[in-house]
Amino acid sequence: MGNTLESVKDEIDNKLFLYQTPAFQWIPSSVYRYDDFKESLYIMATEGVAGKKFYIGENDVENGHVYGLVNIAAFLAQSMKETIQYDACDENSWDLVGGKYPLSNACGQLGQSYQDYRCPPEEAHMECPVDPNMSITGVTHAKWYGAPGPLFCGPKTDEQPFSGFWDYNYECNKGWANPPESCDVYEGQKAGRYDHSRPYANTAGRTDVEGCCWW
Repeated sequence: MGNTLESVKDEIDNKLFLYQTPAFQWIPSSVYRYDDFKESLYIMATEGVAGKKFYIGENDVENGHVYGLVNIAAFLAQSMKETIQYDACDENSWDLVGGKYPLSNACGQLGQSYQDYRCPPEEAHMECPVDPNMSITGVTHAKWYGAPGPLFCGPKTDEQPFSGFWDYNYECNKGWANPPESCDVYEGQKAGRYDHSRPYANTAGRTDVEGCCWW
């Protein structure tokens, strides 16, 4: 298994782990790389999580590793569909509501409420309680012109008791203005900004991001 993967590591990095840019070009991912994949696969195949391990084939069956390679191929196909093609690890804000991207998309998109999901009874011991004081900002995000910044969560405060929206039409790159403006929410940003001037609900009606750290 290891030798087989090592023999095609360059192809995995340069021909498989690709994402589509806003210009519709396919280029190597900056997030997903072979070395990280190999290390993660080893941990999941040998240690696993909650008693479950990633299947990499059988040692006592002729060509047993081939079954493992098929499982890896299926896993990477799903990963390409969900994340690799977007060069994203965190969920992107993509649920457009009334022509704007609610910041409370962090709480759930398409009417979902991520913090209200529950495990089945046999896995209830693995549930994490909602922490209203937790504050996290995502690392990855969409990259098109004016794309929303990374999702974030944090407690409501007296100064900011609600969450607003991302205005993707706002032109922030105005070095000629007085005072000058620049796009500084994320690297490579061309347009857009956070607008906290008024509450703006996501599809499920949330107007805050308290306890919404589940993406």
